[in-house]
Amino acid sequence: MGLDLISPELEKMMGQFQENKVPDAWSFAYFSTKPLSNWKEDLKKRYDFFLRWVKEGAPPCFWVSAFTFPTGFTTSLLQRFSRKKDSPPIDKLEFDFIPQTRKLPEF
Repeated sequence: MGLDLISPELEKMMGQFQENKVPDAWSFAYFSTKPLSNWKEDLKKRYDFFLRWVKEGAPPCFWVSAFTFPTGFTTSLLQRFSRKKDSPPIDKLEFDFIPQTRKLPEF
């Protein structure tokens, strides 16, 4: 009876690294079809966005794609607004967007 030096899961992960694929074990973080190298860069940018938010407070604009569940974020904005004095109930609120062209800040 010998020792297992590497599990089948780790062997599969090593193969995915060699193929520049995001390992299945990491797919819980967020859905992406990017190769591992680009996925890692994107994850770092997302992390930096949220770290900056924690350290400096809410940004003037939000990088919605950084959220793994953007619908939850927008719903929380509606909840926050609806709880203000004399605000309409949440089921009467909705978002309206006017697309604008401008350079976004670096995250």
